[in-house]
Amino acid sequence: MGRMEEIWGEDCTEFKPERWISEKGNIIHVPSYKLMAFLAGPRTCTGKAIAFLQLKSMASAILWNYKFDMVEGHVVKPTPAMILLMKDGLKMRVSKRSLV
Repeated sequence: MGRMEEIWGEDCTEFKPERWISEKGNIIHVPSYKLMAFLAGPRTCTGKAIAFLQLKSMASAILWNYKFDMVEGHVVKPTPAMILLMKDGLKMRVSKRSLV
């Protein structure tokens, strides 16, 4: 579903975060039926809001406490799959931030 040309277009296998960001920097609403992880309509997962809240909380805590730099020379190549997988992973150098 996440890689269907009929839904996302010819570049459906490419990682393009700009699909969801307008030229002004606002979020572009994408109908729920395009993102089937939590289903859509009357059968939407009841834990969806909590899952998103936890995701945002953990992501902000990690980004606040750690610094991420991509390893020099690492090439990002996606692998065809139902979810986004990277052929050799995303090699990053992680270091603890000094919060002084």
